[in-house]
This record gives sequence, C-alpha cells and structure tokens, in this order.
Amino acid sequence: MNLEPNDFITISNVEYNLQSLEALAWKKLLNGAVKKKNGFRNMCVGTIGEDNDASLRIVVNRKVDETKKIIYFYTDNRSRKFYDLQKDNRISLLFYDARQKVQIVVKAHTTLHTDNLLSNDKWKATSAQARLGYMTLLPPNTKSITTTLGYENRFSDVKPTDAESDLYKNNFSVIACEVYALEFLYLDYLGNRKANFNYKNGALTDCYWAVP
Repeated sequence: MNLEPNDFITISNVEYNLQSLEALAWKKLLNGAVKKKNGFRNMCVGTIGEDNDASLRIVVNRKVDETKKIIYFYTDNRSRKFYDLQKDNRISLLFYDARQKVQIVVKAHTTLHTDNLLSNDKWKATSAQARLGYMTLLPPNTKSITTTLGYENRFSDVKPTDAESDLYKNNFSVIACEVYALEFLYLDYLGNRKANFNYKNGALTDCYWAVP
C-alpha cells in the first residue's frame, strides 16, 4: 500500500498526507452523524432498481462506526430503496459540504436490519415527530388522487403517543453500509485534489492520489 508520507495537500492551512487525509474524511463523516447542522448530516444515496436503473434520494447520516467503517441510516422497509437493496445490496453515498469545499463519495455493501436488537433500540430512541415518517397507511410513493401526508390527519396537530406509533414499528429498518471504497475530493480554485481509499472487512487495503 502506497501511503506516500512525504506527499501532501493543504486544507485550511493544515497539511494532510494520505494517512491523515483518510482520518480527516472519517472525522467529517462522524461529525455529520452527531451534529445536526453539520454539512455531512445529510447524504444522497444511490441504489440499483429492478429495471437496472439508478435511483437517488436524500437520507440522514445517523451513525458512523469509524473502526468498522460502517455508516448507518434509517428507512421505511416498504420503500423502493429497501426493495432495491433486497435485490442488490450495493449502495453509493454522496456527501457534499460547499462551506468545507469537500465532497466524499462512498461505495458500500448493505445489511438490512428489521425487527432485531439494533432496529428496536434505534426505534426506541426516535422522537414522536420522526416516527411519523414510518406511520403512513400505505407504502411510500403510492399513487394518491390528492395531496396527502400519508398518515392519519389528526397527527398533524397532535403528535402520536408511543403506544400509537409502536403499531408501525415493523415499517422501520436500519441500513448498515459497510464501506469498501471512499473517494475524497477537495475543491479549490487553485486546483482540486483527490484521494481514493479501499477497504476490506473494515481494514484499509489500498490508497492513492487520483486525478480530480
């Protein structure tokens, strides 16, 4: 593995070689998971549909395991992305923060967690407002003759109780994305810089500078 310890790029007046740049990338992803206003809080996820077409949507970066190189997000298991991942567990995650001038692209294999210890613990930690997203009476993207919130209208004014929302717990799933590739792109008007990192079973196997 070629770390090129004497080669570096400068970001915010700090010099980073490949080793420290990889650590920076994961620090940024971790900050996105724990800080609600961080630029890496939201990510665009791409899946492969049943017609072999690409589908994109925005989800929330819920948790990052820097040691195991796993990124987690939540979804309704009646959604198209859940169905896509059942058929093909490959996923792409795109993070971008214009203020930090950093784009991170991740490729991963997913594991779907439904009605198990992990998903049940995360469900218990969700707020009443967040649970509404899993309380639609019909699956996401179901055709409607009029604009609709999907759930019972009374919940527009009064948030559901735990007992009421627990009736929909089986719609809730946690997606664990085990990263096997990460691309770090730093955007600079003086010249962009890029580095790629590859992983296997959570361990870094290769990294190199790349043409932006």
